[in-house]
Amino acid sequence: MLWWMWIVLWVALVAVSVIFLVVVGFRVFRRGMRTLREFGEAMDRLQVDAPSADAVDDGAAAARPGAPGIPVPAVFTAPATVRAARDLARTRRIDDRRARRVAKRAEREQPQLLQDMPHL
Repeated sequence: MLWWMWIVLWVALVAVSVIFLVVVGFRVFRRGMRTLREFGEAMDRLQVDAPSADAVDDGAAAARPGAPGIPVPAVFTAPATVRAARDLARTRRIDDRRARRVAKRAEREQPQLLQDMPHL
């Protein structure tokens, strides 16, 4: 192969690479701008008026965790309390499932399972 063919080959490869990178960069830029525009529209739809300074000062005492009407995050609750609440909710879910299962079997006139009869 002649020496000038190598130059033509490399120039063509570099030109194609540059064109490819420009096209990909332009597409990424357009998609990024579209994403930012949609994000701005979403923020406009979700924008809530900021409270006034007086409302912030008056509400500061009521916004403390543990104030009436404001739940305390589980992170700040005693582990035993969280564990007891979880166990209670789990027991309630198990009982609800059992009641639905018993009702469904009674509706279909199927025999009940002994494990579903807690009074036995």
